[in-house]
Amino acid sequence: MDVSYEDPISHYFNKKRTANKVWIEPYFRAYIIKKAIEKAGSLNEVGRVMGYRSRIHPGWSVRQILMGIRPVAKERLNRLLSYINIPYEEVEKHIVTNNRYTTGETYLALKQYGFLYYLSK
Repeated sequence: MDVSYEDPISHYFNKKRTANKVWIEPYFRAYIIKKAIEKAGSLNEVGRVMGYRSRIHPGWSVRQILMGIRPVAKERLNRLLSYINIPYEEVEKHIVTNNRYTTGETYLALKQYGFLYYLSK
């Protein structure tokens, strides 16, 4: 007998935790991170601009966002956008409800913007 059960408490906390995060289309995600790296000089510095505080590798979360592994928090996205002078209204056009893009689409976006070295072999 197959009984599906969704724990309402974990569902509530998971929904609450992801409520202030957004997924961005792969091409636009690669575009804004590339622009930020050009201005900041490194992925780690982009992470610091966005508010990540790891002493060793603040760019790790940015790399995961770039790869489409995790969504970006709206507060951190706003910091990044103000740093590279892109209005939030422009980004709203590229926000999707969930990460519905395939790895192939992410691969093509990374290739177009010169990020292929982030792909694992």
